[in-house]
Amino acid sequence: MKKDKLKKLRLTAQTLEPVENPEACLLLLGDIQMEMPEEMRLSPVETSHHRQRLPDGTLQADLEIKGIRSDLRPIAHLRLSKQAEVLDYNFFCSRLPGTVVTDLQAEIMDFSTGKKAPMEVKKLELSFNNGKRVDLTDRVSVHLLNRLAA
Repeated sequence: MKKDKLKKLRLTAQTLEPVENPEACLLLLGDIQMEMPEEMRLSPVETSHHRQRLPDGTLQADLEIKGIRSDLRPIAHLRLSKQAEVLDYNFFCSRLPGTVVTDLQAEIMDFSTGKKAPMEVKKLELSFNNGKRVDLTDRVSVHLLNRLAA
């Protein structure tokens, strides 16, 4: 087993407004589109959720994604474990200076009201089996941040 292969992706988001019923809210994630400079889409396969209400009434939600599938042409046909070996620490680290997260299909949905809560991304991070991390938080495009906050 490769020691520096991709292990998980972590997304932390916080609502910009207080929520009435935090138990009815859930952070949902679709695909993550990146340019590094080639375009790549990451799709979650297995997720786990955690949320907590902060003293100001806003909600902080954490999502850990294991089993991430990529649409990168040379590896799209491979099994998840083989994709994770190709998408290792060096793959992301070597492309980090040119990386921009252009689309993050994420929302905090309040199922009691059926509305999406405006949110901000607090952390977007990749973790690897060797314990190293690549922080993509400051690589999220301003256009995308404005859309999530609306």
